[in-house]
Amino acid sequence: MQKKYKILLISFLVIFSAAYFLNHKYRAHRKNYADFRCFYTAGKRMANGENIYVIRDKQAAEYRYAPVFALLMSAFALSDIDTADSFWFITNYLFLVIVFILLKKMVFNERLPLKSSILFILLVALGGLRFIFPNFDNGQSNIMMLACIITGLYLVSKKREASGGAILAFSAMIKYTPLIFIPYFFFRRKFRLALIIMASLLAYLILPAAFIGWRANFIYLGRLLPFLTQSTILEPGTILDPKNQSLLSAIQRLFTYCISSYHAPHMPFESLNLSAGFIKLIFISSAILLYGTVFLKPRLDKNSNLYYNIDYALLLICASLFNLNAWMQSYILLLMPYFIIVYYLIKCAFRDKLVSGLLLLSYILNIITIKGLFGEQFSYKAYFYSPYTLIGLVLFLALLKIKFLSITKEGWPVQLKKRS
Repeated sequence: MQKKYKILLISFLVIFSAAYFLNHKYRAHRKNYADFRCFYTAGKRMANGENIYVIRDKQAAEYRYAPVFALLMSAFALSDIDTADSFWFITNYLFLVIVFILLKKMVFNERLPLKSSILFILLVALGGLRFIFPNFDNGQSNIMMLACIITGLYLVSKKREASGGAILAFSAMIKYTPLIFIPYFFFRRKFRLALIIMASLLAYLILPAAFIGWRANFIYLGRLLPFLTQSTILEPGTILDPKNQSLLSAIQRLFTYCISSYHAPHMPFESLNLSAGFIKLIFISSAILLYGTVFLKPRLDKNSNLYYNIDYALLLICASLFNLNAWMQSYILLLMPYFIIVYYLIKCAFRDKLVSGLLLLSYILNIITIKGLFGEQFSYKAYFYSPYTLIGLVLFLALLKIKFLSITKEGWPVQLKKRS
C-alpha cells in the first residue's frame, strides 16, 4: 500500500479509535465495568492479601485465572477503577495493533496491490470485528492472551525460542487454552521449545512469591485447581447458556431439552435427551478428532510462510472450541485463520470455490446474531444453534483444504495458480 493511503488509513483509525474510546467510557459506567471489574477486584484483593478465588463472588465475576495475572492486575488496582479501565482499554488497543502487525509479517511479508490491500482489510474486518468489539466493551483479557500467543509464535518463527516460549507460556497464565500448543511442539520434535514453555509456566506460578511471599503464593496455588472444579464453569446453567459457544455447549444443547431457557427453540435431537456422561464422551471424541487432524503432515512447501502458520491457526480454532466457557469474544482467536484464508483466496484470485464458499458461510453465521438486522428474538434463538462454534468448524475445514494443497514458497497454489 502506498504511503499516502497508509496515512489515510492511520488517520481514520486514530479518529475512529478516539470516538470508540469515548463511547466505551460512557458504556463502562453503565455496565459497572463489566468483566474488567473481575480482574480489578482480584488485583485489589491480592494487594490486600485477601482470597482471590471466591465461588459465586458477589462483588465481581469469579476470578478463574492464575495468581500471576492477578499480580499484574494489582498494578492497575493502584488507581481507581475508572482510571484503571482507561489504561486497560489503551493497553488492549496497543496489543491489538501488535497482533495485526505480527500476523501480517507471519502470514505474508509482501506488498499487496492497492485493490488487494483494501479487499484484504475489508474481508478480515468483516470476519473479525464482531469478536473484537465485545472484548473492548466487556474489558476482557482475550486480546492480551492473543497478543502473547502471536508474539510468541512470531519470535519462534525467527528462531528466538527462549523469548518466544516464555511469552507463549504467559498466555496460558491468562487463560488455560494456549496449553494446547505444548503437545503439538513435542509432536513436531520441537522439544527444546516445549520444555522452555513448561519451565516458563513453572516460573510464572512461582513468580508472585517474590512480591507476596512464599506462603501466600502457595495458598493461592493450593486453592486454584479445587476452585476451578467447584466454580460455576461446569454448572448446567453455564453450559446450556445460549451465549456459551463452546463445542461442549453446542453438543449438549443439540441433544438436550432447552425449553427451560427463555425463548428456547426445539433442538433437532432433543428427544434423545442424552445423559451428561454420553455428551461428554461425544465432546471428548470430537475434540480428539479435531486436534488429531492438526498433526497431519501438510503438502505445502516447507519454506512457505503457511507451512507452520496453518497448524497454528488450526490450534487457535481448537483453543476456542475446547474452551468450556467460550462466549463470542473468545473467538477473537479466529483472527489468524481469517488472515490466512483471505490471503490465500487473494493469491489464487478466489478460484478455490470451496474455500470461498466456506468463508462466505462464516460471514453469514457471524451476522445472524446482530439484533439490529434480525431482531432481538431471532438473534437470541440463533445462539442456541451455536453459530460461533459452527464458524470455528467452517474455518477449520477451509484451513484443512489449504493445508493439503501444493503451495509454493512464494504462496501460489499450484492447482489454482493465477494466470500471468
